[in-house]
Amino acid sequence: PARITRHELAVAAMAADAGQPAQEDRGQSGPWAAELRRNFPLHVVFHSAALMLILVNKAELNFARSLVVCDAAVDPLGNFTGSATCGDRLVVIDRGQQLSSTGQGQECFFKVLAMVFIAVFADVVGRKPALVVGLLATAASAALFIVATMSPPWLAFRLFAAGQGLQGAYPAELLGSIVASDISNERGGDVLAVSGLSAFLAFCCVFLGECASVALNTSGVTNFRPIWTVVFLANTSLAVAAMRCCRETRPTFVDCESPKSVLAGVGAELREYGSLLFGNSLLRLNLAQYACISFAFCCMSIDLSWYMSHHGVSQDIAATRMCVMFPIGVLCFGLPGAVCQKFGMVRGFVGLLIAMNVVDALFLPWYPMSPGLFLAHHYLVAGFSGMKSVSEAVDARWFDQRLTAKFLSMRGLSLYVVGMFANPIYAASFDARATTYAGKMAPYGLRMAAQVAHACLCFGPIWRAEGGLPVVLARIQKEREQGAATSDDKPAAEKKAE
Repeated sequence: PARITRHELAVAAMAADAGQPAQEDRGQSGPWAAELRRNFPLHVVFHSAALMLILVNKAELNFARSLVVCDAAVDPLGNFTGSATCGDRLVVIDRGQQLSSTGQGQECFFKVLAMVFIAVFADVVGRKPALVVGLLATAASAALFIVATMSPPWLAFRLFAAGQGLQGAYPAELLGSIVASDISNERGGDVLAVSGLSAFLAFCCVFLGECASVALNTSGVTNFRPIWTVVFLANTSLAVAAMRCCRETRPTFVDCESPKSVLAGVGAELREYGSLLFGNSLLRLNLAQYACISFAFCCMSIDLSWYMSHHGVSQDIAATRMCVMFPIGVLCFGLPGAVCQKFGMVRGFVGLLIAMNVVDALFLPWYPMSPGLFLAHHYLVAGFSGMKSVSEAVDARWFDQRLTAKFLSMRGLSLYVVGMFANPIYAASFDARATTYAGKMAPYGLRMAAQVAHACLCFGPIWRAEGGLPVVLARIQKEREQGAATSDDKPAAEKKAE
């Protein structure tokens, strides 16, 4: 759909920063070029597959609308409804959103399964087979979409949901991070070159995805069969290229480090997750607050449909106005970090959290009153895109290094577990034909409730806990001050040595 997630804003902005080396580091392009020559097939396959996933995510809501059938005839001279077989625009928006959110729930379910299995599968069988299996799953997804375009509605809806689920069988972020870690730790590997090049290519993929989204939403297309055919051929070709051209990057493990089988490894991983969940109260509280904010973020899935239905905005105009969030997020990405730098981590981070909640409280209740306030709120929220990197820094300091890795993995799982339920819940509460304030605002009421729960957890038990939020923020501030002091001491020491 033509919406931009905070994750996409963060990826794009980090890539923009990574693509601009410091003035004194004039050789940055050299390591990037060397890394690209060293692992050209891997970078091409991974980022081409990422681009295909982005294109599918941008097209799936429009495709869902195109499958809607109703008794109202289509007026060739009337407003574009999004469906070639239903002339009632609000019915198309409502049923299309229901279908899309059901598919997103299925995708989250498969993401959970894939994240549990893929890391172990990649260790036992190899990174290359895991990549090929994921690409074949995305190709199968496109094949189901193609069949859905030729099927009756009752079957097309089921094929759409199944196809969306298969998209989740390829956890691109997790597998990509595993392979990036492998190649950066090899002999001759350069971790800065790998991360910088990957971030820049990710930015290119997100940018192309946004351009494709605008083109798709302004074209008025209702026949998606050619699009899914191209996606199917592309993913199939990438699977073949992965088998023939990509090398295996799995390192040689010490016997005790490598699980004996996939099932044994998955069982051991789940038991360790359970032990940590029940044995560490601070970890439980952090997962709970992350689940709350994830539930709130899932409301973004209905933003475009809500804007189109309750303010009578056409699809092309709505998509064009919403895409402005992308450049705003990129330009403002460094703002939260600069605030924390100027005012300190405790005051800066807490102030940003309060500011975000105040902005939501001031704008959300007025959504039905003014389309301008709806857009203004989204543009202001895009300005907080850099909060993701600041929050990542905080999450990396809650526990020791080993426990942090497990916590971040469990945090990722909690995102998709919440998504399994949150997406269908928001779709069920969304009514494109609602006329009352309560009926229109039902999804955003759920979002505000989740945000209140998140704030209560952050400034309640997580704040008061031993080693809680103030301690972590103070620790990060101390590390930054020590790093700055060390950096300032270097020129003096070099001068003295001369």
